[in-house]
Amino acid sequence: MKLLLDAGNSRLKWGVHDGQGWQAQGAVAHAQIASLASQWANWPIRSVHAASVAHPAVADAITQATPCAVQWVRSAASFADVRNHYRNPAEQGADRWLAVLAARSLCTADVVVACAGTALTVEALTAEGDYLGGMILPGQALMLRSLAQGTAQLDRMPGQVTAFPQGTEDALASGVLAAQCGAIERMCRQLAHHTGRAMPQLLLTGGDAASIAAQLAVPATIVDNLVLMGLLRVACES
Repeated sequence: MKLLLDAGNSRLKWGVHDGQGWQAQGAVAHAQIASLASQWANWPIRSVHAASVAHPAVADAITQATPCAVQWVRSAASFADVRNHYRNPAEQGADRWLAVLAARSLCTADVVVACAGTALTVEALTAEGDYLGGMILPGQALMLRSLAQGTAQLDRMPGQVTAFPQGTEDALASGVLAAQCGAIERMCRQLAHHTGRAMPQLLLTGGDAASIAAQLAVPATIVDNLVLMGLLRVACES
């Protein structure tokens, strides 16, 4: 069995795969990683593949909790039929690269991949397998926090998303979500312009995927744990 680990900025997402399907999946805060050791011991895990964009202390906690040595997966110049056009793949968060690899296994057409967590990342991948790069912007909670900390009167809970907000709470909720949707829709248009083809497919993943999908002006498919799927692909095909 394989243990796959995705250490994000806020949580560790994990899954156990037996070669046929997922036997278990979960997510914990970084402070709870040590508690997973006894749970993982219930399976005959033979390999561990992990990616991390978190603080180095999180990687140390993972190493101490896993039942065997961790194989850390990082971004690369290419994998299978996907070519990475990032100027320096070594500086790229592995989660972004792995989400693109997973998207390629699900979709062979032009596709935009949006991972909506602590940060929002929006990636462009062509039908030919060229990963053109992508955008990074603050996630919804980070946007709201920056407004609360950087202004005198906006430290308040967000309200409802509406087309024409008529209260400050609703203005916050609507503005933040509009920014997220706007970035994603812009990337879709840019990729279609670049390829000269129809609008690409759009895959969404992450904790804020559902709220974003409900407000997008383009169709989207939500895929849970896209980064874990990319890790599984690397673990199986490397």
